[in-house]
Amino acid sequence: MWRKLYFRFVLFLRTAGLISAGLITTVFTTVAWANTYSYQADVNGMVCAFCAYSVSKNVSTLQGVEADSVTVDLYAGRVSFYSNKIVNEDKLISVFADSGFTISNLQVSEIEKSNINLSATEPVLVLTFDSTKTELYKSIIEAIGDVVASTSSQLLIMAPQVDEDTLLKPLLMGRQQVIRVRFVADESEKIRIQLFAEQ
Repeated sequence: MWRKLYFRFVLFLRTAGLISAGLITTVFTTVAWANTYSYQADVNGMVCAFCAYSVSKNVSTLQGVEADSVTVDLYAGRVSFYSNKIVNEDKLISVFADSGFTISNLQVSEIEKSNINLSATEPVLVLTFDSTKTELYKSIIEAIGDVVASTSSQLLIMAPQVDEDTLLKPLLMGRQQVIRVRFVADESEKIRIQLFAEQ
């Protein structure tokens, strides 16, 4: 299913003259943490993809949390992540409260580092454009959101901090499907959107 959507999307972008090629390369890495802790909890109050993004973004800011490991299941109302440090439970509760959510049934377990294999991939699509042209690319950003919502892929968006809401609203608002997206504030005047396929 992913390949069919990907190729249709690439064809759309090629037809529009926006990209020339896409490559898929997978590299497997093992996380090399001395102690790794697995966290899982129920999240109360999430209703849309923007809620899930907010939870993911705030959890990933906690010291020791591996940002790429944060997974939010909107339908089940669950969050899970890995950390190389013990995360203080009160701090975790506070992060959720600051976002307007509560957590319950927190489960923490120490796991062997050999049990964690994360796959790092090269992006299958990279879209770069000037931050003053966001409106021009709005329909393309929404189409990328459709691809991500219908697959288990994820997005990395690097852009000026002031553009975060402008870029994320067309991707997340009103969606019932979770979109795995990470926003990284960048000081350049360019917006770079990378689409990664889950393997």
